[in-house]
Amino acid sequence: MMNPLHDAIVKALNAHLTRLLLAAEIGIPTAIQFQAFRTLALNEFGMKGFLPELESLLKQHGKDRNGQAETAGKGVPR
Repeated sequence: MMNPLHDAIVKALNAHLTRLLLAAEIGIPTAIQFQAFRTLALNEFGMKGFLPELESLLKQHGKDRNGQAETAGKGVPR
């Protein structure tokens, strides 16, 4: 499920990640080391790391905001 907040967060994240990768490319001495770092960074902030967490948090936040909290009322778990 995509929403404007999700899209804005991903856009900002990608801009920061791009700058990070450019800086790493300048500072990491060998191409093999840079490729390993690039793979790690993209995995951590992409679909194998941050993005599923973001989607889960936004989904949970949406439930809470729509009155479908994880409690039955007065803080009692369902």
